[in-house]
Amino acid sequence: MIQNYGQQDLSKININQFRFLKTEEIVTNGEFCKKLEKKISKICGSKYSLVCNNGTSALLMSILSLKKKNLVVILPNINFVAAPNIISLLKGKIVLCDINEETGMVDYEKFKNCIKICKKRKIKPNIFIPIHYAGNILELQNISKICRKNKIDIIEDGCHSFGSKKKIAQKKISVGDCKFSKLTTFSFHPVKNITTLEGGAITTNSKKLYEKLKLLRSHSLRKTYINDPYTMVSPTLNFRMPEINAIVGIDQIKKINIFRQKRNKIILLYKKQLSHLENFFSILNFYDKNLFWHIFVIKLKNPKIKRRLMNFLKSNKIGCQIHYKPIFMHSAFKKNIISNDNKSSINFYNSQLTLPLFTKMSINEVKKIVKKIELFFDKYQ
Repeated sequence: MIQNYGQQDLSKININQFRFLKTEEIVTNGEFCKKLEKKISKICGSKYSLVCNNGTSALLMSILSLKKKNLVVILPNINFVAAPNIISLLKGKIVLCDINEETGMVDYEKFKNCIKICKKRKIKPNIFIPIHYAGNILELQNISKICRKNKIDIIEDGCHSFGSKKKIAQKKISVGDCKFSKLTTFSFHPVKNITTLEGGAITTNSKKLYEKLKLLRSHSLRKTYINDPYTMVSPTLNFRMPEINAIVGIDQIKKINIFRQKRNKIILLYKKQLSHLENFFSILNFYDKNLFWHIFVIKLKNPKIKRRLMNFLKSNKIGCQIHYKPIFMHSAFKKNIISNDNKSSINFYNSQLTLPLFTKMSINEVKKIVKKIELFFDKYQ
Protein backbone atom coordinates (compact mmCIF):
# COMPACT_ATOMS: atom_id res chain seq x y z
CA MET A 1 0.00 0.00 0.00
CA ILE A 2 0.94 3.71 0.10
CA GLN A 3 2.96 4.51 3.19
CA ASN A 4 3.44 8.25 2.53
CA TYR A 5 0.88 11.03 2.02
CA GLY A 6 3.03 12.47 -0.80
CA GLN A 7 5.80 11.35 -3.11
CA GLN A 8 7.95 12.76 -5.92
CA ASP A 9 7.37 11.74 -9.53
CA LEU A 10 10.75 11.44 -11.29
CA SER A 11 9.54 8.89 -13.83
CA LYS A 12 10.70 9.36 -17.42
CA ILE A 13 13.28 11.97 -16.43
CA ASN A 14 15.79 12.49 -19.22
CA ILE A 15 19.09 11.32 -17.70
CA ASN A 16 20.96 12.51 -20.79
CA GLN A 17 20.48 16.09 -19.62
CA PHE A 18 22.96 15.52 -16.81
CA ARG A 19 25.80 14.88 -19.26
CA PHE A 20 26.12 18.64 -19.77
CA LEU A 21 27.42 18.96 -16.21
CA LYS A 22 30.60 17.12 -17.19
CA THR A 23 31.70 20.03 -19.37
CA GLU A 24 30.18 22.91 -17.40
CA GLU A 25 32.60 25.17 -15.53
CA ILE A 26 29.90 26.38 -13.14
CA VAL A 27 27.81 23.68 -11.47
CA THR A 28 25.89 25.84 -8.98
CA ASN A 29 23.74 28.91 -9.64
CA GLY A 30 24.57 28.82 -13.36
CA GLU A 31 22.81 28.71 -16.72
CA PHE A 32 20.33 25.95 -15.83
CA CYS A 33 19.25 27.92 -12.75
CA LYS A 34 18.64 30.95 -15.00
CA LYS A 35 16.58 28.82 -17.41
CA LEU A 36 14.51 27.49 -14.51
CA GLU A 37 13.94 31.04 -13.23
CA LYS A 38 12.58 32.14 -16.62
CA LYS A 39 10.19 29.19 -16.69
CA ILE A 40 8.98 29.95 -13.14
CA SER A 41 8.30 33.59 -14.05
CA LYS A 42 6.35 32.48 -17.12
CA ILE A 43 4.16 30.07 -15.12
CA CYS A 44 3.57 32.51 -12.27
CA GLY A 45 3.24 35.69 -14.32
CA SER A 46 5.90 37.58 -12.36
CA LYS A 47 8.55 39.95 -13.73
CA TYR A 48 11.35 38.27 -11.81
CA SER A 49 12.08 34.96 -10.12
CA LEU A 50 15.06 33.64 -8.25
CA VAL A 51 15.83 30.03 -7.29
CA CYS A 52 17.51 28.94 -4.06
CA ASN A 53 18.32 25.81 -2.08
CA ASN A 54 14.93 25.31 -0.32
CA GLY A 55 11.61 26.89 0.60
CA THR A 56 12.77 27.90 4.08
CA SER A 57 15.66 29.84 2.56
CA ALA A 58 13.17 31.51 0.20
CA LEU A 59 11.20 32.75 3.23
CA LEU A 60 14.32 33.89 5.07
CA MET A 61 15.70 35.77 2.06
CA SER A 62 12.33 37.43 1.45
CA ILE A 63 12.09 38.66 5.04
CA LEU A 64 15.69 39.91 5.00
CA SER A 65 15.14 41.74 1.69
CA LEU A 66 12.43 43.94 3.31
CA LYS A 67 14.88 45.18 5.97
CA LYS A 68 12.46 45.66 8.86
CA LYS A 69 14.09 47.14 11.96
CA ASN A 70 11.54 45.89 14.49
CA LEU A 71 10.29 42.68 12.94
CA VAL A 72 6.65 41.90 13.80
CA VAL A 73 5.06 39.28 11.52
CA ILE A 74 1.44 38.15 11.21
CA LEU A 75 1.23 34.40 10.51
CA PRO A 76 -1.72 32.00 10.10
CA ASN A 77 -1.93 29.84 13.21
CA ILE A 78 -2.29 26.76 10.97
CA ASN A 79 1.24 26.75 9.62
CA PHE A 80 4.46 24.81 9.15
CA VAL A 81 7.27 25.73 11.57
CA ALA A 82 9.57 27.27 8.92
CA ALA A 83 8.32 30.87 9.11
CA PRO A 84 8.06 31.09 12.94
CA ASN A 85 11.52 29.47 13.21
CA ILE A 86 12.98 32.22 11.01
CA ILE A 87 11.22 35.02 12.90
CA SER A 88 12.40 33.60 16.23
CA LEU A 89 16.01 33.34 15.02
CA LEU A 90 15.82 36.97 13.81
CA LYS A 91 14.57 38.01 17.30
CA GLY A 92 11.27 39.12 15.80
CA LYS A 93 7.75 38.95 17.22
CA ILE A 94 4.89 36.74 16.02
CA VAL A 95 1.21 37.71 15.76
CA LEU A 96 -0.94 34.63 15.15
CA CYS A 97 -4.06 35.10 13.04
CA ASP A 98 -6.94 32.62 13.15
CA ILE A 99 -8.14 30.79 10.02
CA ASN A 100 -11.37 29.95 8.26
CA GLU A 101 -12.28 26.35 9.16
CA GLU A 102 -13.72 25.70 5.69
CA THR A 103 -10.50 26.55 3.81
CA GLY A 104 -7.68 26.26 6.36
CA MET A 105 -6.58 29.76 5.34
CA VAL A 106 -6.80 33.25 6.79
CA ASP A 107 -9.77 35.15 5.30
CA TYR A 108 -10.75 38.83 5.19
CA GLU A 109 -12.82 38.75 8.41
CA LYS A 110 -10.18 36.84 10.40
CA PHE A 111 -7.46 39.21 9.20
CA LYS A 112 -9.57 42.28 9.97
CA ASN A 113 -10.11 40.94 13.50
CA CYS A 114 -6.35 40.30 13.85
CA ILE A 115 -5.59 43.94 12.98
CA LYS A 116 -8.27 45.07 15.44
CA ILE A 117 -6.58 43.07 18.22
CA CYS A 118 -3.17 44.52 17.25
CA LYS A 119 -4.46 48.09 17.44
CA LYS A 120 -6.10 47.44 20.79
CA ARG A 121 -2.79 46.10 22.16
CA LYS A 122 -0.70 48.75 20.37
CA ILE A 123 1.11 46.12 18.30
CA LYS A 124 2.51 47.31 14.96
CA PRO A 125 3.01 44.41 12.56
CA ASN A 126 5.09 45.15 9.47
CA ILE A 127 4.91 41.85 7.51
CA PHE A 128 2.07 39.41 6.78
CA ILE A 129 2.87 35.91 5.44
CA PRO A 130 -0.38 34.23 4.27
CA ILE A 131 -0.44 30.62 3.08
CA HIS A 132 -2.17 29.36 -0.05
CA TYR A 133 -3.25 26.14 1.65
CA ALA A 134 -3.37 22.66 0.07
CA GLY A 135 -3.16 23.99 -3.49
CA ASN A 136 -6.02 26.46 -3.17
CA ILE A 137 -5.62 30.23 -3.66
CA LEU A 138 -6.30 32.78 -0.93
CA GLU A 139 -8.20 35.90 -1.99
CA LEU A 140 -5.77 38.72 -1.14
CA GLN A 141 -7.22 41.78 -2.86
CA ASN A 142 -9.20 43.12 0.12
CA ILE A 143 -6.63 41.95 2.67
CA SER A 144 -3.92 43.82 0.73
CA LYS A 145 -5.89 47.06 1.10
CA ILE A 146 -5.83 46.68 4.90
CA CYS A 147 -2.10 45.94 4.71
CA ARG A 148 -1.33 49.03 2.64
CA LYS A 149 -3.33 51.19 5.05
CA ASN A 150 -1.35 49.80 8.00
CA LYS A 151 2.08 49.74 6.27
CA ILE A 152 2.29 45.95 6.30
CA ASP A 153 4.21 44.22 3.49
CA ILE A 154 2.88 40.88 2.20
CA ILE A 155 5.08 37.86 1.49
CA GLU A 156 2.91 35.07 0.07
CA ASP A 157 3.78 31.51 1.08
CA GLY A 158 2.97 29.63 -2.13
CA CYS A 159 4.73 26.40 -1.15
CA HIS A 160 1.50 24.35 -1.44
CA SER A 161 0.23 25.97 -4.61
CA PHE A 162 2.88 26.29 -7.31
CA GLY A 163 1.09 26.17 -10.66
CA SER A 164 -2.36 27.02 -9.27
CA LYS A 165 -4.53 29.55 -11.09
CA LYS A 166 -8.00 30.89 -10.31
CA LYS A 167 -10.48 33.58 -11.32
CA ILE A 168 -11.25 35.78 -8.31
CA ALA A 169 -13.53 38.84 -8.59
CA GLN A 170 -13.28 38.68 -12.40
CA LYS A 171 -9.48 38.74 -12.22
CA LYS A 172 -7.19 35.88 -13.23
CA ILE A 173 -4.83 35.12 -10.37
CA SER A 174 -1.76 32.89 -10.51
CA VAL A 175 0.07 32.03 -7.32
CA GLY A 176 3.35 33.91 -7.61
CA ASP A 177 2.13 36.79 -9.80
CA CYS A 178 2.61 39.12 -6.78
CA LYS A 179 -0.35 41.32 -7.77
CA PHE A 180 -1.16 41.92 -4.11
CA SER A 181 2.22 41.28 -2.48
CA LYS A 182 5.90 42.20 -2.52
CA LEU A 183 7.11 38.61 -2.92
CA THR A 184 5.93 35.00 -3.16
CA THR A 185 7.95 32.01 -1.94
CA PHE A 186 7.90 28.40 -3.14
CA SER A 187 9.25 25.04 -2.02
CA PHE A 188 10.31 22.29 -4.44
CA HIS A 189 10.67 19.62 -1.76
CA PRO A 190 10.01 16.07 -3.08
CA VAL A 191 6.36 15.96 -1.92
CA LYS A 192 5.44 19.33 -3.48
CA ASN A 193 3.67 19.87 -6.83
CA ILE A 194 6.98 19.81 -8.68
CA THR A 195 10.39 19.02 -7.23
CA THR A 196 14.04 19.92 -7.68
CA LEU A 197 14.84 17.17 -5.11
CA GLU A 198 15.39 20.03 -2.65
CA GLY A 199 14.96 23.63 -3.69
CA GLY A 200 12.95 26.81 -3.52
CA ALA A 201 12.14 29.98 -5.40
CA ILE A 202 10.99 33.57 -4.92
CA THR A 203 8.96 35.65 -7.37
CA THR A 204 8.58 39.45 -7.35
CA ASN A 205 7.70 42.36 -9.63
CA SER A 206 10.19 44.68 -7.94
CA LYS A 207 13.58 45.08 -9.65
CA LYS A 208 14.94 46.60 -6.43
CA LEU A 209 13.96 43.56 -4.36
CA TYR A 210 15.19 41.20 -7.08
CA GLU A 211 18.64 42.81 -6.99
CA LYS A 212 18.69 42.54 -3.18
CA LEU A 213 17.73 38.87 -3.37
CA LYS A 214 20.54 38.10 -5.81
CA LEU A 215 23.02 39.48 -3.27
CA LEU A 216 21.37 37.75 -0.31
CA ARG A 217 21.54 34.39 -2.10
CA SER A 218 25.34 34.35 -2.12
CA HIS A 219 26.71 35.83 1.11
CA SER A 220 25.72 39.37 -0.03
CA LEU A 221 29.09 39.72 -1.77
CA ARG A 222 29.38 42.44 -4.40
CA LYS A 223 32.34 42.39 -6.81
CA THR A 224 34.68 45.36 -6.60
CA TYR A 225 38.13 45.29 -8.25
CA ILE A 226 40.94 42.82 -8.82
CA ASN A 227 43.06 43.32 -5.67
CA ASP A 228 39.96 43.68 -3.45
CA PRO A 229 37.68 41.00 -4.98
CA TYR A 230 34.44 41.81 -3.17
CA THR A 231 32.69 43.80 -0.49
CA MET A 232 30.03 42.36 1.80
CA VAL A 233 26.83 44.41 1.73
CA SER A 234 25.11 42.78 4.75
CA PRO A 235 25.45 39.55 6.76
CA THR A 236 23.73 36.59 5.14
CA LEU A 237 24.46 32.98 4.07
CA ASN A 238 24.79 30.73 1.03
CA PHE A 239 21.37 29.89 -0.45
CA ARG A 240 22.45 28.89 -3.97
CA MET A 241 20.79 26.10 -5.96
CA PRO A 242 23.06 23.50 -7.65
CA GLU A 243 22.69 23.12 -11.41
CA ILE A 244 21.72 19.45 -11.11
CA ASN A 245 18.65 20.48 -9.08
CA ALA A 246 17.73 23.08 -11.69
CA ILE A 247 17.92 20.44 -14.46
CA VAL A 248 15.44 18.30 -12.51
CA GLY A 249 13.19 21.36 -12.04
CA ILE A 250 13.20 22.20 -15.76
CA ASP A 251 12.21 18.61 -16.56
CA GLN A 252 9.42 18.75 -13.96
CA ILE A 253 7.98 22.00 -15.34
CA LYS A 254 7.65 20.37 -18.77
CA LYS A 255 5.21 17.92 -17.13
CA ILE A 256 3.35 20.43 -14.94
CA ASN A 257 0.04 20.22 -16.85
CA ILE A 258 0.17 16.41 -16.77
CA PHE A 259 0.89 16.45 -13.03
CA ARG A 260 -2.01 18.87 -12.41
CA GLN A 261 -4.44 16.77 -14.46
CA LYS A 262 -3.42 13.56 -12.67
CA ARG A 263 -3.95 15.10 -9.23
CA ASN A 264 -7.33 16.50 -10.27
CA LYS A 265 -8.34 13.07 -11.53
CA ILE A 266 -7.45 11.55 -8.13
CA ILE A 267 -9.37 14.33 -6.34
CA LEU A 268 -12.48 13.57 -8.42
CA LEU A 269 -12.16 9.85 -7.73
CA TYR A 270 -11.76 10.38 -3.98
CA LYS A 271 -14.78 12.70 -3.88
CA LYS A 272 -16.94 10.21 -5.78
CA GLN A 273 -15.81 7.16 -3.81
CA LEU A 274 -16.09 8.88 -0.39
CA SER A 275 -19.34 10.82 -0.95
CA HIS A 276 -21.48 8.28 0.96
CA LEU A 277 -19.41 8.91 4.11
CA GLU A 278 -20.36 12.58 4.38
CA ASN A 279 -21.95 11.96 7.81
CA PHE A 280 -18.47 11.23 9.16
CA PHE A 281 -16.32 13.84 7.42
CA SER A 282 -16.29 16.62 4.84
CA ILE A 283 -13.75 17.09 2.05
CA LEU A 284 -11.82 20.35 1.78
CA ASN A 285 -10.77 19.86 -1.86
CA PHE A 286 -13.04 20.74 -4.78
CA TYR A 287 -12.62 20.23 -8.51
CA ASP A 288 -11.07 23.07 -10.48
CA LYS A 289 -8.98 22.15 -13.51
CA ASN A 290 -6.76 25.21 -12.92
CA LEU A 291 -5.92 24.41 -9.30
CA PHE A 292 -2.87 22.29 -8.59
CA TRP A 293 -3.77 20.46 -5.37
CA HIS A 294 -0.81 19.60 -3.15
CA ILE A 295 -2.63 17.63 -0.44
CA PHE A 296 -6.01 15.91 -0.05
CA VAL A 297 -7.74 16.96 3.16
CA ILE A 298 -10.72 15.55 5.07
CA LYS A 299 -12.26 17.14 8.17
CA LEU A 300 -13.72 14.68 10.66
CA LYS A 301 -17.04 15.55 12.26
CA ASN A 302 -16.05 13.64 15.40
CA PRO A 303 -12.43 14.69 16.18
CA LYS A 304 -12.23 12.12 19.00
CA ILE A 305 -11.81 9.29 16.47
CA LYS A 306 -8.91 10.86 14.60
CA ARG A 307 -6.15 9.09 16.49
CA ARG A 308 -7.89 5.73 16.07
CA LEU A 309 -8.36 6.35 12.35
CA MET A 310 -4.70 7.34 11.91
CA ASN A 311 -3.52 4.22 13.76
CA PHE A 312 -5.88 2.09 11.66
CA LEU A 313 -4.54 3.57 8.42
CA LYS A 314 -0.97 3.13 9.61
CA SER A 315 -1.61 -0.53 10.50
CA ASN A 316 -2.86 -0.99 6.93
CA LYS A 317 0.26 0.71 5.52
CA ILE A 318 -1.59 3.83 4.39
CA GLY A 319 0.23 7.09 4.98
CA CYS A 320 -1.58 10.02 6.53
CA GLN A 321 -0.50 13.32 8.06
CA ILE A 322 -1.73 16.44 9.84
CA HIS A 323 -1.32 19.85 8.18
CA TYR A 324 -0.67 21.55 10.58
CA LYS A 325 -0.33 21.77 14.34
CA PRO A 326 -1.18 25.38 15.35
CA ILE A 327 1.95 27.45 15.90
CA PHE A 328 1.02 28.44 19.48
CA MET A 329 1.16 24.75 20.48
CA HIS A 330 4.92 24.69 19.89
CA SER A 331 6.49 25.74 23.20
CA ALA A 332 9.67 26.88 21.42
CA PHE A 333 7.82 29.96 20.09
CA LYS A 334 6.27 31.00 23.40
CA LYS A 335 8.66 33.93 23.96
CA ASN A 336 8.11 35.31 20.46
CA ILE A 337 4.30 35.11 20.26
CA ILE A 338 2.72 38.42 21.30
CA SER A 339 -0.82 37.76 20.07
CA ASN A 340 -2.60 34.43 19.62
CA ASP A 341 -6.02 34.14 17.98
CA ASN A 342 -6.71 30.42 17.74
CA LYS A 343 -10.30 29.20 18.23
CA SER A 344 -10.94 28.08 14.62
CA SER A 345 -7.34 26.90 14.27
CA ILE A 346 -7.81 24.49 17.18
CA ASN A 347 -11.05 23.15 15.66
CA PHE A 348 -9.38 22.73 12.28
CA TYR A 349 -6.35 20.97 13.78
CA ASN A 350 -8.54 18.57 15.76
CA SER A 351 -10.58 17.57 12.71
CA GLN A 352 -8.04 17.80 9.84
CA LEU A 353 -6.43 14.75 8.26
CA THR A 354 -4.39 14.46 5.06
CA LEU A 355 -4.78 11.34 2.89
CA PRO A 356 -2.33 10.26 0.16
CA LEU A 357 -2.25 12.35 -3.02
CA PHE A 358 0.48 12.22 -5.64
CA THR A 359 0.74 11.68 -9.39
CA LYS A 360 2.07 8.10 -9.30
CA MET A 361 -1.01 6.82 -7.43
CA SER A 362 -3.15 4.38 -9.42
CA ILE A 363 -6.95 4.20 -9.52
CA ASN A 364 -6.77 0.84 -7.72
CA GLU A 365 -4.67 2.33 -4.92
CA VAL A 366 -7.22 5.10 -4.37
CA LYS A 367 -10.02 2.49 -4.30
CA LYS A 368 -8.09 0.36 -1.77
CA ILE A 369 -7.63 3.40 0.50
CA VAL A 370 -11.36 4.15 0.24
CA LYS A 371 -12.25 0.54 1.12
CA LYS A 372 -10.09 0.68 4.24
CA ILE A 373 -11.72 3.95 5.30
CA GLU A 374 -15.15 2.39 4.73
CA LEU A 375 -14.11 -0.60 6.82
CA PHE A 376 -13.02 1.67 9.66
CA PHE A 377 -16.32 3.53 9.82
CA ASP A 378 -18.35 0.31 9.47
CA LYS A 379 -16.42 -1.47 12.19
CA TYR A 380 -15.53 1.19 14.73
CA GLN A 381 -18.56 3.49 14.81
